[in-house]
Order: sequence, then C-alpha cells, then structure tokens
Amino acid sequence: MKKLALFVFIPSIAMAHTYSSSSFHEALTTITTPEKTLNLSVGIGSGAFHRRSDPTNVFYTVTDRGPNIDCSDSRKILGLSYCSKGKVFPVPNFSPTIYRLQLSENNQSSAKILDKIPLKTQSGKLASGISNPNTETAYDINKNVLKDDVNGFDTEALVVTQTGEFYLADEYGPSIIYADQNGVIKNRFVPKGVKFELNGADYTVTENLPAELRNRQLNRGFEALALSEDEKTLFFMLQSPYDPKKRSITLYSMDIQSQTINGQWLYELDTPDTFIKDNAKKARIQNDVKISEIATIGDNELIVLERISKTTKFYKIKLAPNITEKTVHKELIVNTDNLDKFTTKIEGLAIISPQEWILVNDNDFGINGDKTRIIHLSLQDK
Repeated sequence: MKKLALFVFIPSIAMAHTYSSSSFHEALTTITTPEKTLNLSVGIGSGAFHRRSDPTNVFYTVTDRGPNIDCSDSRKILGLSYCSKGKVFPVPNFSPTIYRLQLSENNQSSAKILDKIPLKTQSGKLASGISNPNTETAYDINKNVLKDDVNGFDTEALVVTQTGEFYLADEYGPSIIYADQNGVIKNRFVPKGVKFELNGADYTVTENLPAELRNRQLNRGFEALALSEDEKTLFFMLQSPYDPKKRSITLYSMDIQSQTINGQWLYELDTPDTFIKDNAKKARIQNDVKISEIATIGDNELIVLERISKTTKFYKIKLAPNITEKTVHKELIVNTDNLDKFTTKIEGLAIISPQEWILVNDNDFGINGDKTRIIHLSLQDK
C-alpha cells in the first residue's frame, strides 16, 4: 500500500469542539509554460463519505474533474492569456477518481491509500473530466479546443452502499452517477431534456430529474449528495440558487428503487455578511454562498455544509415527511469562524459518528499552491 505524508498536527479548542489538522500530498504532474511552472497535486477532497460497516478510521473521498483554470485567470496562473471564456485543462487525460483512505489508528496523523478507483464507462474506458456539450469550452495547455465529452464528469460528492456501490454527484448535467464496486458507470440520472445532449454516452442515461435543474448556474450543479441509513433514498441539492441574488435552494429526495423524485424541501442560505472571515478584506455577495456537502445523521436528519471559503457552517436539518416545498429549520452545529486557523474551502464531510467527523478541503490540485488537509473534528456537548 502506498503511504502518504501527513503532517502539521494542529489542536484547537473552541465552542467546546476540538480538531486536529494534517496535510495530505500526492504528486500529480508538473506543467511548464514559457512563463510559469505548476507543480500539481491530486485534489481528493471534493466529497467524503464514511460507510457504517467500515472501521472508524476508514473513509472515502472523490476528486473532481481534474486540474482546470478559468480562462479569465489564465494570465495570472499560466503567465499568458489562453482564452476569453471557458476552462483550460492542463491534464486533459485525468480521470475522476474515488479514494479509499485509512487514517492511523494511534494518532490519526498519518494515512495510506487502501484503494484508488477511477471512473470507467461500460466498455472499460476511463472516464474524463472534460466538459459536456452545452456547458463550457475546454482548452488544453497548447490553446487547442478540446472536443466536448459525453463521458466527462465533474464529480463533487459521493456515497457508498454497504455492498460497495457508488452514487456520485456531478456538476455538469447536473446529474447523479451510479457506478459499481469497480467504478464502472452503469447509469447517469439527468434532468428531463438533457439526454439528447449526451448522445453516444457509454452508459445508460435516465431522464428522471426535474427539468428546471437545467437552469443551474454553470459550475453550480450538484455538489451535495446523501444516502439514507436504510439505503432506499438519495438526497441532493444544487450548489446555488438559479438566480444569483436569491437565497432558496430546493433539496430533493429520490427513491432509489423506482428512480423517482419523492420529496422536496426549501433550504434558505445565510446572508453573505454572516461569514465573518470571508468578509475581512472585502464585502461578499449572496452568490458567494454555496452548499458543498450534505450527510445523513439519522432518519430524515441531515448535516448541511454551507460556506464561502474561509468560513464554513454546518447546520442540522430535519425533513418533515410528505411535505413539498416547505422551508426547513436550520440548527447551527459548527461555525469555523469560532475555530482558530481552520482550513479553507472545506468540501468533504464524512460522519464517523454524531460526535466524530472527518473533513477534507478541495485544494484545486495545487494550482495556487494550496495543500490538502484532512481534519478530524470532535464535537463536544456545550
């Protein structure tokens, strides 16, 4: 098994919670342009999940589509302007990958990779992270336009069944992916009206999600996915409202067996001024507030990860059954504004128990030099 270097142990006490933070590094590749050199590392923290049958120190994470640079940032990051609108993919052959990790049982300051499962299509070909049709124009490091890929995915969250099968949230469609234990994609659930855009896909495409989800903002598709404890229901929601100035997002539930939507509730985001650390240097706007993860903690109870970047809030919500479009009540569990030196851009939440969580940040593949952090958070009664 490949061991990973984890270091920088930082204990902290605030709001009766304690945490330890460690760095994680797995080199990916080096990209060189005439002006810049990028030492890229794998970003494993787009989503996280702990399966109840696994040991308490074992959990899963998932990468997103791979290293990508917004055209508007290409001059700053790569040293020259590559494009006016779209994304630069410096490693276009990267495949979204599921990681199974084990933390040290003694002090949780080291870890090893138990398994790496890249996503694959039905024919066994590795999936890509390249843009789907009608999303964003993709470019390679040589300024060539990359062909849209119907077998491309921007994975942002995952859950794992007791039998080892995967459901993953995707931002492109937006969609939900169903894959077997080996990462072979068997089905992709998409909004009504999207299937024709994925003509030629090497997997089954099922149009069973509400058509209005097609109105999602680009790069604001599904980033939150949860699995009920009886494994009969999936919960999911967009990262942001359709209207950048609005605050309400619909949380959906889907019956897995019938593949039908069987519930929806409204979740209201906090106003941007309440994310204190993010407002330290400039006032933030409503569209900066995002949902990056949800996780179940009991029957119809979820933890919702709401963030900008430096400030992350975790709310508990309870879903009333058989109610449609009712705004849920939010109970604040953790606000990282009250924790010293806390990691930014948290996107992964694996709940080990109600009192023990593992958090992982998205380091954007080290494009800006950021490190991946694995955080063990202990929640104490106040």
